[in-house]
Amino acid sequence: MKAELAEVLTRHLDFKWMNEDRDTWKKLENDPNTCVWVDYTYYMVTYQNAYFSDRYEELADLSFVLYNGGRAAGIWPLCVYKDEQGYQIGSWGGGLLPPLLLENGNTVETRRKLLRKCIHALEEICNRLGIDRYTVKDRMLYPGMSVWMQLCLENGSALRGIDSECYVDLSLDEQEILGKIRRTNKYSIQKSHQLWKSEIVTRESGRERVEECFEKFRRLHAEVSGRVTRSRETWDIQCEAMFHTNDFLVLLYDTRETMIGASLYSTSGSTGSYSVAAYKRELFDKPVGHVGQWLAIQQMKKLGLKWYYIGRRGYPGDWKQPTEKEISIGHFKEGFATHMYPSVFLECRIKNEAF
Repeated sequence: MKAELAEVLTRHLDFKWMNEDRDTWKKLENDPNTCVWVDYTYYMVTYQNAYFSDRYEELADLSFVLYNGGRAAGIWPLCVYKDEQGYQIGSWGGGLLPPLLLENGNTVETRRKLLRKCIHALEEICNRLGIDRYTVKDRMLYPGMSVWMQLCLENGSALRGIDSECYVDLSLDEQEILGKIRRTNKYSIQKSHQLWKSEIVTRESGRERVEECFEKFRRLHAEVSGRVTRSRETWDIQCEAMFHTNDFLVLLYDTRETMIGASLYSTSGSTGSYSVAAYKRELFDKPVGHVGQWLAIQQMKKLGLKWYYIGRRGYPGDWKQPTEKEISIGHFKEGFATHMYPSVFLECRIKNEAF
């Protein structure tokens, strides 16, 4: 399928596959002039494709580096997968992320032309596979509507829903950030420092230490979940990412040096993200995750990152109808955020003629 769809993309775009041009992809995800969310990083795309490949009947990774005039202009995590309803198009098994174009060197008109070409390519792929619609997610962190969203709306897309999402502005100093954290969380951070020993593990900790900690984390995750929830391959990808990025682990130990909590934070050149965590269930009545969040914020500031994306904040009346557990987790995340911003979901219906 990938070869067939490559022919479609080639009619519209100049590109190279992510895995064939990974050095360029990794360079662009660290572009100093562009805010690159962790969703777009090489290792996150690789991890997510491996994760969703186990859950779908078929998944073809179409992620590519976009070129314009012989120069790399952006990156786009893209895939086609097959579920019980047939073929779908998105970014690693979920809603479609917009193409990420470099801020530097691309005029607004150039961006519009490139994004129009991307939409044309999407429509042809969908027509080829019998896909009648796809969903696009776009962040609205800054005032104004993105060019991508404008083009989607001009092309007949409709608003499907809005998510509330939690962020930390890492340009603020520590005291400002601390001042915006929920009062009960500040108490829990202090209490956590008293109860647990903490450790931050990075690539500087050495391969042996990183691999040892990841194995303990993997076992703790299975214990807490009551079962193995994902493949060993996905853990290996996240572990390997530690040696090539600024990703890091925050580990917590009790007085007997037993690991009672672990959390992984993924990074791009400009942002961080809360990826996965596990904490001993019998300690849920004690503050365990709180100090991890604060230590992560401090570490991201040391790395010079601009934003920390904590995650979605679900509410009872949301369009996605979150569970009580998801609402509770979202409330926890909100307690560390300095800002709440919406993400907008558009439903794009396919039409045969280009706009």
